Amino acid sequence: MSSSQTEFCHICGTILPLPLSIDIKDQMTCLVCNHTVDVNQFNGITSTTRITFNTRHLIHKSSHTSQDKAEGPVIERKCQKCGHEKQTFATLQTRSADEGQTVFYTCLKCGAQENENS
Repeated sequence: MSSSQTEFCHICGTILPLPLSIDIKDQMTCLVCNHTVDVNQFNGITSTTRITFNTRHLIHKSSHTSQDKAEGPVIERKCQKCGHEKQTFATLQTRSADEGQTVFYTCLKCGAQENENS
């Protein structure tokens, strides 16, 4: 049986988690339909996880300053470094869910970055 077929329950199609090496059980039970699967079907199968973080490129570096070059919304906010009146921003939830988001500002003229917890 190929690994792509082994990874799914044959009854309901739910993804089956690979058994841990510390598991001593002979059978695995689907968490949705309770169908049992012989744990030996997983011999030799490995699992790899990859997390890819997107980079934040808020402005394109060029000799021309233009709102068309900005990635993201542009607001009127004075840059603390050069005094330019336009910045782009992005928001992320960097703290716990019950707290406000963090706003990252980037000046469209000089590229200076600031952040603010809201």
